Amino acid sequence: FFGEMLLEKYKQRQFGIINNSRQLADKLIERGFNVVTGGTDNHLILVNAADFKEGMTGAIAQKALEQCGIVVDSINLPVDEGKGTISGIRLGTAIVTKEGMTGEEMNTIAQMIEQVLRQVRVADKGRYSIDKHLEEQMLLRVGQLCDMFCSDNGLLL
Repeated sequence: FFGEMLLEKYKQRQFGIINNSRQLADKLIERGFNVVTGGTDNHLILVNAADFKEGMTGAIAQKALEQCGIVVDSINLPVDEGKGTISGIRLGTAIVTKEGMTGEEMNTIAQMIEQVLRQVRVADKGRYSIDKHLEEQMLLRVGQLCDMFCSDNGLLL
């Protein structure tokens, strides 16, 4: 690993990771998401999913996106203190950048995240449902993107 870190290719990838992270954050903000701190300066993007839609939580967002082939983490945010819920999701761009994705794909990923979370139907007590047609459509789109770039089937963000 230390040898790899000395390579110019590795250094360029690190700049690409940050650039992709900033572009993904900007695209999410354009689509109405509350990106914590208004953007990012590193490989991580924190999104307050609860601000996006009535009844949405980070846990529901994580599960719904994963059901559609987009892997993110749910995460507690400072606004969650004492509420007993998880409001956030955490996305990272290291793996997708290593696989060769750039700004165009960050826009596509932001579109897919928005489409899933806008159409998910939130019920009470953390339950949700997704239209089967949407789920199939998203799994197909994710599969196509991964076929072009990734070594396995799933977007790991």
